[in-house]
Amino acid sequence: MLDGRLRASVSQGLAPLGRGLRSLGISPNVLTASGLFVSAITACLIANGDLRWGVLGIALSGLVDLLDGSVARTGGTASPRGSFFDSVADRVSDGLVLGGVAWYLAGESAHAPMLAFAAMALSMLISYERAKAEALGFNAQGGLMERAERMILLGFALFFNMLVPALWIMIVLTAVTAVQRFIKVWAQASGAKAELQSVRHRRLARRVGTRSASGSSGSSGEDGPGISAWWGSRRPAAGSMTRRRSLARRSRP
Repeated sequence: MLDGRLRASVSQGLAPLGRGLRSLGISPNVLTASGLFVSAITACLIANGDLRWGVLGIALSGLVDLLDGSVARTGGTASPRGSFFDSVADRVSDGLVLGGVAWYLAGESAHAPMLAFAAMALSMLISYERAKAEALGFNAQGGLMERAERMILLGFALFFNMLVPALWIMIVLTAVTAVQRFIKVWAQASGAKAELQSVRHRRLARRVGTRSASGSSGSSGEDGPGISAWWGSRRPAAGSMTRRRSLARRSRP
């Protein structure tokens, strides 16, 4: 939800900073790799119990994630390779941070880390839904709990040390998002299937109409010589038949 509505406006506001970083020779891939490093440090801080430092790490990682796209756009270096690297880095960053949360919760309860792993699995699911939908030519953006919402909720949970309730909220809303995206892509795919069937029916109707027109033009009447004339042209001439018979008699012993 916030990824689609706020990301474009925030990226536009960061455009001057992106141009400045570009002038310093900093590439988008360097920023993406830096974001991965920050996420790894954040995971270690959270696992060690430094939860408010973890909030700062999440904020810094999100800022770097916005800047790499801004640098790519302002410098005209946006590419499929960079987009792929950024998407993979986002998934790894999510796994690192939630892994740090699971490690921290392991000291409180034996079952609490499962909440972090469940949230991680569902976040990977909705990311896969979007990736697969876009590979098929459909749109799966949107939903109640996209990556921006997850990171904001996790930041509040770390700041107020309310990880378990926040993880339950994240699990429920991410599951709802997964269902929303499934329904959205299913509807698009159903419409595409109906459109494809309609195109096939129109093509079949054209072929049948063409064959009918060619068949009617081949009948006798004003349109042409007709089938009898065509059949007559296919029959061998009488003289050629007589010559074949005489040659056959001569060849007999």
